[in-house]
Amino acid sequence: MNYELGKARKRRRGAMNHSRTCCELGKARRWRRGAMNHNRTGWELGKAWKRLHEEEEEKEETSTGSTTDRIRNLPEPIICHILSFLDIQSAVQTCVLSRAWRSAWRHVPVLDLRSESFREYPSFQRFVDRILSLRYPGSVQKMTYIAHGNRTEQDDSQFGRVVEYALHHDTQHLAFYVGDGIGYGIGCRFSNLFGSMSNCNLRTLELCWVTIDGRFWSFGFPRLNTLVLDWCPLSFEQEDLDPFSNFPCLQSLSLTSCHPKKVPRHMRERSFKISGLELLSLRLESTEFHKVEIVAPKLKSLYLRGGVEQCSVFSELTLPSIVHADVLVYPASIFNHERFVERHLFSLFQALGNANSLTLGSNTIKVLSGLEDELLEQLPSPFTRLKLLNVQSSSIPYRVADYFLKGSSCAEPKVDVL
Repeated sequence: MNYELGKARKRRRGAMNHSRTCCELGKARRWRRGAMNHNRTGWELGKAWKRLHEEEEEKEETSTGSTTDRIRNLPEPIICHILSFLDIQSAVQTCVLSRAWRSAWRHVPVLDLRSESFREYPSFQRFVDRILSLRYPGSVQKMTYIAHGNRTEQDDSQFGRVVEYALHHDTQHLAFYVGDGIGYGIGCRFSNLFGSMSNCNLRTLELCWVTIDGRFWSFGFPRLNTLVLDWCPLSFEQEDLDPFSNFPCLQSLSLTSCHPKKVPRHMRERSFKISGLELLSLRLESTEFHKVEIVAPKLKSLYLRGGVEQCSVFSELTLPSIVHADVLVYPASIFNHERFVERHLFSLFQALGNANSLTLGSNTIKVLSGLEDELLEQLPSPFTRLKLLNVQSSSIPYRVADYFLKGSSCAEPKVDVL
């Protein structure tokens, strides 16, 4: 009897547990079904809201005749062209504008790397390495690298990595500015990289505060047509001081505050030669050379700025095709000033005799105004084709203007006061 009662109790307890389990399972199924219905309802509401929003946009476009979201609908080439006008940090920040812009900066053909917007220089270095590693492989038309920082903070190895990246990505225009007033000896790094790549496609090269060594000149650049050197110490290892002869396509050359470095003693009295069969434009500003020889049969524009004593460094000037010249020299406290100017400055004017237009700075006029009247009257004017005389001064003495214009074959040469 007791056995049967115990068995009945177990059976009843099992039935109660089974019913409780079924009840809980039913509740769970109902809750899940409701959650699914809720999610489906939310998804359908979101889809309906999106469809309604698109219909409103279409109605607005048809009524106004203009698109409301032009940024999202721009093609990728247009986006890359827009980003090419920004520095790379600003270009990266545009990834939040739209999904189409999220990775657009990786395809931009222009890389503008500047340390000016970074508070700490090491963060700029990490940013540059990150950009170079994340950018999609593709050609870089133009690269600008401007790094201003303390010498102890700068990493010379990164300079080499940036140049190597530019060369391996077919860069045509490279601008490289480093340092805070100290020239860094990375010219060897430049020459090693360029020397290992015979198909260098550089068209424009701008260097500032970079030490240039002899191997840089010996390699040359087969396609380079514009070279700008600012505050660059120049070293030479060859007997012939004619470094630009290895640049067969060079058309524009600019040297600003460049000075020779480590020139052997037996070469110091030799002329620094600037020659180029295709050279069309030459700019010399505050250069420090003992003697300079310029042989450029196709040169059309010459810009000269510095002390009047720099006119004495020109040992030879062969400029038969000169069209325009800027002569901006300032006085110098030297002994026998008039004879110095007569010997060197007027010899410079003789070489510029074929120019059609000439620009004189205020200090140049001041130098010429200090000469005797008889000297300017007796000297013949070498400018036989002069049509326009630009004067960067409020006035010019008549005798000075007459010296430049009296030999011109032009019927009415003009004087323009800038």
